[in-house]
Amino acid sequence: MPSPYRIVRNARLLLQSAAQHLVDDPALLVVQVSRRLPLRARVLAGDMVRALAGRLPGCAGAAALGAFMAGDDEAAHRHVRRSVGSGSRLGGEVAVLLDRSDLLTPEAAPATRARAAWARGDLTSSLQILRGSGRGESRYARRLLSEIRLLSPGHRLSVPRGDASWATTREEGALRVLHLLTNSLPHTQSGYSLRSHRILTTLRDQNIESVALTRTGYPVMVGLLGAAEEDAVDGIRYVRTLPARLPQTQEERLEAEAKRAIELVAEFRPHVIHATTNYYNALVAQAVSAATGIPWVLEVRGLMEKTWAASHSSPRGRRAALNSEKARLVAARERELASDASAVVTLSDTMRAELVDRGVDGAAITVVPNGVEESLLTTRRTPAEARALLGVGMDEAFIIGAVSALVDYEGLDVLIRAVARLVADASVPQSLRDRLRVIIVGDGQAAPGLRVLAEELGIGERLIMPGRVSRHAAPNWVQALDVVAIPRRDVEVARTVTPQKPVEAMALGRPVIVSDLPALMETVTGTGGEICALIHEADSVEGLADAIIALAVDRTRANILVERGLSAAAERTWPALIQRYRTMYDEVITQEESARGR
Repeated sequence: MPSPYRIVRNARLLLQSAAQHLVDDPALLVVQVSRRLPLRARVLAGDMVRALAGRLPGCAGAAALGAFMAGDDEAAHRHVRRSVGSGSRLGGEVAVLLDRSDLLTPEAAPATRARAAWARGDLTSSLQILRGSGRGESRYARRLLSEIRLLSPGHRLSVPRGDASWATTREEGALRVLHLLTNSLPHTQSGYSLRSHRILTTLRDQNIESVALTRTGYPVMVGLLGAAEEDAVDGIRYVRTLPARLPQTQEERLEAEAKRAIELVAEFRPHVIHATTNYYNALVAQAVSAATGIPWVLEVRGLMEKTWAASHSSPRGRRAALNSEKARLVAARERELASDASAVVTLSDTMRAELVDRGVDGAAITVVPNGVEESLLTTRRTPAEARALLGVGMDEAFIIGAVSALVDYEGLDVLIRAVARLVADASVPQSLRDRLRVIIVGDGQAAPGLRVLAEELGIGERLIMPGRVSRHAAPNWVQALDVVAIPRRDVEVARTVTPQKPVEAMALGRPVIVSDLPALMETVTGTGGEICALIHEADSVEGLADAIIALAVDRTRANILVERGLSAAAERTWPALIQRYRTMYDEVITQEESARGR
């Protein structure tokens, strides 16, 4: 049972975080809270807010927020247009969430106009708006200024210097690594946290000890009031940074994490500090390394500015974001930090080439692609067996789907449109049209809109969305599918970042369809150059529909892809890949010891 002190401390942190969000972005706070609910409850809550607000005068902003929560962006746009003219702050905040800050009028609240500029990536303009309205010394302005300072070239965190004796030499046998992570199991299940956990467990199995530290306030700030100072998952120790009070600025939060990391260094005596995306973690690792003399490495799993740009809902907004002040500053900062690290790890040759183009020394980069657990290769179930295990029935159905984070760039709306197209196509055999179903497992900001889209296209009864499932259940859902689709959209983040999903689906013996993006093509290409998936043009509903039909009617072709996929996945098991980490760590330690010996 959590101690009274822990509950009081966590409640204070949670309330401070909520109060900060209430000042900075109240609409986003409501949306984030609603995302803790199951999908149906979230949609119902949004519909209730919309219905109640619609009956009251002057509540168009609240109606817009309800429509946004329910996934009805078209209705949200209508309500926003009605609300912004009246100066509604809530309506203006929803306009920002919809990537429609162009709808804001000069009379909109300064904080809303500043947030809109920040969301576009116009960081300097955001501060100027606050200063021009007399809010240049507000807490919100100080938080924005802190973010800009962190992006300034050469800026370093201020942390106490540690004991130089903590930079231990490598003893025979055990090797110890301190990992700095944004989030982790058991509280966050994502491609990021799952890859981290598989790396840590495999390192342990190969006699490399690890401790992981997560960002300040996590996981309390995502709503977990009972969160402990540490969690142990499969024997891996995840340590939290939970101060008595929540620091107000991002710089202060990173410095609090760095101080906690130095405490762990004194206790754990690591040989290497391993920071994983993004530059926040890199800044902490850099500071702790400078304070203790322990070398640090950076694992680049994504390019932050491209991931951020992909969060904009319109092509216009994404293009503007990629060319913004924020994108330029983030790219330059991450390049600077990668160059300062003793070594860099990344996920693919595609990402390595991108880093080299940015000026990172290619000789310092190690590629460790997404791997699979060996147990997946021996887990054999037919779709019918997996469906029986999950209790979903539909033994005779032909099911295509995905187990994924539900964000716009995953292109799952393209999948729904492709299935609707096939169901309406008289040239498709009636028996297949009758059997066609879609399962989309996971959650995220795109989830309500996917449900709305399926209803609008007349296939709502064919779509199953079970929401979040445990990491242990996820493979069963993959095996419940006849075909796994990864139809990512042609946006920068999807062109460069390789997902975990294709290789795991191949390991589980399922045929895979992917869009023709460089990162995906690399993922589904075997070491001999053979393509292990069916490829379709990104963003093409017709192309994806044709690929589904091709595998549905030609089981021989599907079986060939399955065999190729199994062979490719067998070459990417974590025990085989983890040797690359060991080699990198040994080289970094040797270089540091040589430098100290001079």
